[in-house]
Amino acid sequence: MIDKEIRSGEESLEEKQEEKALRDSEEHYRTMIGNLPGFVYRCENDRDWTMSFISDGCRDITGYAPEDFLHNKRLAFNDIIRPDYRERTWLNVQDGVQQKKAFQHEYPIVVANGETDHWVWERGRGIFSDAGQLLYIEGFITDITDRKRAEEESRREQAFFDQLVERAPEGIAIDDPRGKVVRVNAEFVRMFGYEADEAVGQDIDDLVVPPARDEEARAMTASASRGETSFLETVRRRKDGTLIDVSIIGTPIVIAGKLEAVYAIYRDITDRKQVEQALRASEMRYRTFIDASSDLVFLKDESFRYLISNGANNSFLGKSEENVIGRTDFELMPNEAAKHCRASDQEALEKGKHVTGEESVGTRIYQTIKFPVPLPSGRVGLGCYIRDITERKQAEEARDKAEAQLRQSQKMEAIGTLAGGVAHDFNNLLTGILGNIALMRISLTQADPLLENLDAAENAARQAADLTKGLLTFGRSAMVLPVSMRIANALDATLAILRQSLPASTEIVRDDEERAWNVLLDQSQMTQILLNLAVNARDAMAGRGTLTIRNRNEVVGEEYARNHTFARTGEFVHLSVRDTGPGIPPAILEHLFEPFHTTKPVGSGTGLGLSVVYGAVKQAGGWITAVSTDGAGTTFDIYLPRCLEEPTESVAASPVVVKSDSGTVLVVEDEPVVRAVARGLLSRSGYTVLTAPDGASALNVLREHPGVIGLVLLDMTMPGMTTDEIVDSVHALDPTLPILLNSGYASNDTVRRMLDEGNVQGFLGKPYGLQELVKNVQKLIARG
Repeated sequence: MIDKEIRSGEESLEEKQEEKALRDSEEHYRTMIGNLPGFVYRCENDRDWTMSFISDGCRDITGYAPEDFLHNKRLAFNDIIRPDYRERTWLNVQDGVQQKKAFQHEYPIVVANGETDHWVWERGRGIFSDAGQLLYIEGFITDITDRKRAEEESRREQAFFDQLVERAPEGIAIDDPRGKVVRVNAEFVRMFGYEADEAVGQDIDDLVVPPARDEEARAMTASASRGETSFLETVRRRKDGTLIDVSIIGTPIVIAGKLEAVYAIYRDITDRKQVEQALRASEMRYRTFIDASSDLVFLKDESFRYLISNGANNSFLGKSEENVIGRTDFELMPNEAAKHCRASDQEALEKGKHVTGEESVGTRIYQTIKFPVPLPSGRVGLGCYIRDITERKQAEEARDKAEAQLRQSQKMEAIGTLAGGVAHDFNNLLTGILGNIALMRISLTQADPLLENLDAAENAARQAADLTKGLLTFGRSAMVLPVSMRIANALDATLAILRQSLPASTEIVRDDEERAWNVLLDQSQMTQILLNLAVNARDAMAGRGTLTIRNRNEVVGEEYARNHTFARTGEFVHLSVRDTGPGIPPAILEHLFEPFHTTKPVGSGTGLGLSVVYGAVKQAGGWITAVSTDGAGTTFDIYLPRCLEEPTESVAASPVVVKSDSGTVLVVEDEPVVRAVARGLLSRSGYTVLTAPDGASALNVLREHPGVIGLVLLDMTMPGMTTDEIVDSVHALDPTLPILLNSGYASNDTVRRMLDEGNVQGFLGKPYGLQELVKNVQKLIARG
């Protein structure tokens, strides 16, 4: 009876714990959904879009509570779709459901307060049973009203510009930087007699400049190329050959420091030339200039009262021209701003020359040019041009940032190439060292005291080999064989090793997405990435802290890709590793992934850990970034491309027993030390060994020993002939002869291609010892 009560109590406790875990999980996901910039839903595929679930975010977007839509309690979701969009929305969803693919569209809705100009963006897809039957539709909806209004405003601005050009009383020609006409308005057509389609595409100088004015036209073109606005009264030629007096304003259109076009205004001044030419010409020249300018232009007298103010300046002050002329800044703007302007004006007059500066007003940046101007009264007034350079400054900042990112990218690529080259030469040396150690070991008895020295030498050589492998990984030249794998499985396999490398005082927290996408990866790459990051975090936290490993599916958009050097758009698995250490200062963060850059004491590390991570991630087709706040830990964000292939089950390879064997091996190696080592190791293992220092010599050996050679051991970097040329020539002599490639620095793509195409039958990386060499040779000779 007591046992039964105990069991009942235990079961009750377990049920309560399960209920609490379920509530916590529900609260977690409810919080996540509530933080989305929109709402998620699940609905039936009917004309009402009958909702069975809708998150609380719908309240902010539609004005209705979620329960209003559930099972059409108060209204159907279709009721708030604007009637003129209901049918096209229905058809688009049906198309996606029929093709079993995601759908997305935009449409206006009628919100609870009756407004009809609210727009939403929706993306969703049908959810099907295993039998292929549609169960329901799930999706996400977010508000895009602001974006739609911005697009409409952009269209209005374009229409305004078109009307401004077309209805202008002056002839307007817009030319590209080469002087080719892009657009002319109706007045230009009337003035010069060319139809628009006759003028577009022609050189503006060839079209309207008389031969006698060629030099003048070239000067205007040069002025525009320097970003200068030019004004000219001159003569131009009509289509019928007659001449016309015109005034021309050529204004360069410069975007991000680059000349994109020239805006030329032509005014017929024939009558003005005949009547009051001097006065009217002066007035027209001046007024046309400032009125055509988008800059703020004004002239003040010696008491700093406005004499002239262009439209841009009037708009800036928020006054009409008649309310500006004759007044000072103290009558037109706040006192503090007026004091600032007065001090700047007085400085320009006191210096008696141009004074250039930059000033910020709110979020805008303006360039000011102030200069003294002689007045008809004999006194000196003040002229000023103020240009809004906000976009130019932003473009310069973006350009500087992009250039810095490019320099960093080029530096890392250059270091990777250098590291790979060093590793190649070092691996050849290590092959000689390890091979000779193996040969010496064979000749010694088990009791020989020299074996202890050989063991020490071999351990040192193996450590050096690990160092070069790190260099190759950084340079993305390490040989890997990636396969489709589940990210959680890859993490499980690595964490089994990782927990042995971290102290018990370091807590590891996993945060995995339940349906994380697959990635194309070699397990060794994941091991290198996590192990090096974890060891780095362990040292940063002094062995005590929390290491959080998190993975999520993520679709990278264009904005993120623009702001991160190596990023690109698409579907990725986002793996983040966060520690609770003291953080990394910005000066160190800048060099974080460079080889041999370390802040640890001498003898405490190689400085290769994070550069190995960098290389492994890049080799896997992804990128890595680091974010750190001083005193708040560091987060490494790794993005690995999604792999659509399903993971394949690994099949354990049959063990190969190393034993004395027979057969003839042709060693093709240009390094004498490596060639001698390979010959010695294979000879001691019972093989007959022939050698060749290059491709041509190898082919001669094959011709001299037809049918005798059972395997070619071929180094990938040979003088005289490429690897592909040597392989093709060997197969021409003996199509069935197996080839075992070996290299200390090889393109992973090249090796994989040759293996996949069946041109070679195996690959052996340098440095190698007796066991690795004989296993591979024995396996391929047996297969042959």
